[in-house]
Amino acid sequence: MNFENRLFLKPITIGVLMIIYTSILFFSEMLVYWVMTLFSFILLFFVNRKKTFSFITAYMLLFALIRIMNFLTLSGWIGSVYTMALIVVKLFPLWILVGIITEFNTSEIIASLRKLKLPNNLCVGVSIFIRFIPEYRNYLKEIKEGLKVRNISFNILKPLQSFEMYLVPLIYKAFDTANILTCSLITKGIEFDCEKTSYIDLSLTWRDYAVIMAGMVFIGITVWEKL
Repeated sequence: MNFENRLFLKPITIGVLMIIYTSILFFSEMLVYWVMTLFSFILLFFVNRKKTFSFITAYMLLFALIRIMNFLTLSGWIGSVYTMALIVVKLFPLWILVGIITEFNTSEIIASLRKLKLPNNLCVGVSIFIRFIPEYRNYLKEIKEGLKVRNISFNILKPLQSFEMYLVPLIYKAFDTANILTCSLITKGIEFDCEKTSYIDLSLTWRDYAVIMAGMVFIGITVWEKL
C-alpha cells in the first residue's frame, strides 16, 4: 500500500472507531449493525482494495455457514461451531477495523499513541502487537507447509493433538521474533528518555473528523433505540 493510501485515515481515528464499535456492537439493532458493517467495508476499500475483497469473501462464507447450520440439529460440537460463527459475524465490523489498523507501520502507530501522552512502554507494546498480527498468519502458513512436507495433516478426531502441532512451533516462532525485536528496539534507542518526534504528519483531517462523527452517530442511534 502506498504512503498516501496508508494515511487516508490516521491510526487514532481507527482506534476511536474501534472503541465505539466495541461499546455498542452487542447492543445495537440489526439496522445499525448492517450500516456499521457497510461503513467499515467502505473504509477498508479506500485503504486496501485487495484486502476488502478477502474480507467480503470471508464474511459471505461465514454468513452462508450460519444459514446452512440453521437447518441442522444444533447440538454438541455443531452447536459450538454455530455459536462461534455467530460471535465472529457479530464482531465482523471490528475485525474489519483491525484489518485497517494493521496496514499502518509501527512508526505511525507509535507516534499516534505518543500524541495521546501514553507511556512509552505501552505505545511500543501495543504497536508491535498490532503490527505483528499479520505476521503470525504467515507463521501459521509456514507451519502448515512444514507439516504438509512431513505428510502430517489436521485430524478433526484428535483436535488437541492437532492443535499442539501448530501451537508448539508458533511459540518457538514467537520467542525468535521477540529476540529479534528486542535487538532492534535497543539498536534504535527506543527506551532512551527524551522527547520523541516523528516526520509523519498525524494531525487529523476532515476525513478523520467525519469518521469519528459517524461513530458518534452510531452511538446516538443505539442509545435512542434502547430508550
